[in-house]
Amino acid sequence: MNYLRILTLIAKIAGLLTSLNVIPFLPANYGLWVFLLASILKDATNRIGDLLDDGKPNGSFKGE
Repeated sequence: MNYLRILTLIAKIAGLLTSLNVIPFLPANYGLWVFLLASILKDATNRIGDLLDDGKPNGSFKGE
């Protein structure tokens, strides 16, 4: 499992827990922003890395 996937998973879990008010000192809307930004950052990193890897959007980039 690559590092980008692990970091995104951790951020999404933290965002989900925050949005469900499991973490008491953070407002729920912060959790939604963390979840949203983690998803966007993962997709953007994969697409930019894919284009820099071989110049084609073919899924060959592995964020390890």
